[in-house]
Amino acid sequence: MTTGAEDVAVAPPPAALDESNLTRSVIRLAWPVVVQQVSFTTVQLVDTFLVGHLGEDALAGVGLASILYWFPLSGMFAIGIGATAVVARNVGAGRPEQAAVTLRSTQMLALMWGVAMGVVFFAAAAPMLRIMGAEPKALDAGVLYMQAAAFGVPFYTLLYAGNACLQGAGDTRTPMLMMLVVNLVNGVVAYVLINGPGPFPEYGVRGSGLGYLASALAGAALVLGLLMSGKGALHLAPSKALSIERAETGRILRVGLPSGAEQLQFQIAFLLYTRIIATLGTTALAAHQVALRIEGLSFQPGFGLGVAAATLVGQSLGAGRADLAEKAATSAARIAFVFMTITGVILMLLGGPITRLFINDDDVVDIGRKLLLIFGFALPAMAVSLSLGGALRGAGDTRSVLGIMTVGVWGVRLAPAYLLALVAGLGVPGAWAAAVMDINSRALLMFLRFRQGHWKRIKI
Repeated sequence: MTTGAEDVAVAPPPAALDESNLTRSVIRLAWPVVVQQVSFTTVQLVDTFLVGHLGEDALAGVGLASILYWFPLSGMFAIGIGATAVVARNVGAGRPEQAAVTLRSTQMLALMWGVAMGVVFFAAAAPMLRIMGAEPKALDAGVLYMQAAAFGVPFYTLLYAGNACLQGAGDTRTPMLMMLVVNLVNGVVAYVLINGPGPFPEYGVRGSGLGYLASALAGAALVLGLLMSGKGALHLAPSKALSIERAETGRILRVGLPSGAEQLQFQIAFLLYTRIIATLGTTALAAHQVALRIEGLSFQPGFGLGVAAATLVGQSLGAGRADLAEKAATSAARIAFVFMTITGVILMLLGGPITRLFINDDDVVDIGRKLLLIFGFALPAMAVSLSLGGALRGAGDTRSVLGIMTVGVWGVRLAPAYLLALVAGLGVPGAWAAAVMDINSRALLMFLRFRQGHWKRIKI
């Protein structure tokens, strides 16, 4: 990655951007991503809801397994961020043929990564859960879930990669529709195989993992079918589907690897963070897992606006319009701030009843209420961090985002979490207070980096 002048001469705004109404352009791209990500998060929420009725041990085991499954996402984050940024530059510069080359290379990278991670998660499920501090019954439940779901990992990586490329091309509605189908398949299959109504077998926790597998198969079939049909924003030629182009792969990885490192070190730090909470007992861990699922829904507007910012910034820079890139990113940040501040207030007021929707245990609900009250103070800052972080990634400035994430999670979150939760005796709420400090510090650093403007001159 080098810096220099913009890629091309000044050009009209890219197709995804209406210069006369930036807010409308941002929202048009963002709302399908919000729905898509809510659907993706709902896959885990549905699992939490269904498994929660099997008891505290099942909930804790599947919750820990779900956190471990974030590791494959660190690799996919690298591939997806790189693909979105490179596809957006190619589309903005009027190079659709090169965008198709990016797509092919992205899918092959995703397939190789998915197969490798599926094998690791099937073979090492029990040792990984032991490292996480799972108690015996929770460990047994987690292994059943992980080994069933491991077969779905390669298919989910293909789905993730295809959606990232479509988003870079400015098509956010198709990935949304696909994730709605994926969520429906997961919910139906998981419900049937967990509970075994009528003639169907009752697999319990394993049924949740099989629901993950079924939804992954459905999602991969949908995205590959669309891309190979030539009817979408990008075309994956069937005769070249298994080819990988070295130069384009290098572009993807130059942009994406810092983002992968960002997510990997965050996941490692988060595992340590979760390990701190696991020492507080199964009840505390169960409340933490439920609150995490609710939290995952609450910041989706910011995530969607971050994807919109990444697409618009990438396409605008590809078209030589750094001025539009800055305006679009600023608009995305403002919209995210409003939506997520409102969401924070709702969580602070209704945290208890929301938690009870997932588990009817008074102790768990009481802790969950406190956690969501605390987290409400993080959502305005998370809006800034997600939207401007997306803009910086879309510009290819992924190394600075990596540095900011490293400072936040390792320098601000972990040590205070240990001190507040264990030394000061505040329990899980103390650990979540440390997370709020981390999120607010990251938002400030993202804002300052964006204001510097270095991202406008990055070439990828």
